[in-house]
Amino acid sequence: MPGQLRTKPLSIAAVGMTVDGREITEQDVADIVETYNPRKYGARINLDHEFNWSGWAAKNLHNVDIPGMLGDVVSVEAYENEDGITCLYAVLAPNQGFVALNKADQAVYFSIEINRDFMGTGKTYLTGLAVTDYPASCYTDRIHFSSKSKADDTEVSLLTVDLGSCEPIDTPKKPFFKRLFAKEEPDMKPEELATALKDALGTPLEQFSQKLDGLTAKLDSFSTTKVDDEQETAQPAEEPAALTKLKEELSSTKTALDELNDKFAKALKTPAGDTTNADEEHEGDEGKYSNCL
Repeated sequence: MPGQLRTKPLSIAAVGMTVDGREITEQDVADIVETYNPRKYGARINLDHEFNWSGWAAKNLHNVDIPGMLGDVVSVEAYENEDGITCLYAVLAPNQGFVALNKADQAVYFSIEINRDFMGTGKTYLTGLAVTDYPASCYTDRIHFSSKSKADDTEVSLLTVDLGSCEPIDTPKKPFFKRLFAKEEPDMKPEELATALKDALGTPLEQFSQKLDGLTAKLDSFSTTKVDDEQETAQPAEEPAALTKLKEELSSTKTALDELNDKFAKALKTPAGDTTNADEEHEGDEGKYSNCL
């Protein structure tokens, strides 16, 4: 982390009930402040608890192309905020990927990742930190990187950073499906999206499939046609390798198109409630993300 940017202390969690019914205790926060040591076990910053998949999530879910992890937690402390609530504050060392994500106004809040029995000590330790748009804890700071501080800035100006030293970031492109349809649509249900895709792509795919069928038929006819009447009794010539390869590729392409059509048909019949896997849903204190607060 030498030479990296540093933020001022930011609230990353607060003592009390979370919005989904779990609890961050005074003891949790006290333990984290007492035990956190980045030299012993440093907490890295990731996107939406995706860990090593943070780069993929940023690119495919937020349209921001960044390499992966977003930085490190340098230190932590705790004190009461203006509402008298004890909050956990952290100094962060963000990297350029974090700055790029924030410039796109994505994942602007925090969610801590903890282990309540770290190395068998019985104490809570901060093992990681996620940035997200849907924090479980209340009173987390909204992160906002700015090129200069303003006295009348109504947002939390966390850091003065020379953005000129960072590589220029391209304006995020619209998602593929939004570019596909002519008008802007609100968030669609899965079955509505499948119907829209079928309307937009169904006819071109069907036409392409028909042309493939026609071309394949012509190739089959060509490969079996006798050269002339004088060669009817001659030994049939071996089919050229290039022609065989082309026929195989056309057959493979047609199979892929048929599979895509089948998926569209299944998507139209799939209820909206079946689109989320059960193991991705929050399951209280025993769930996959029970220690992500």
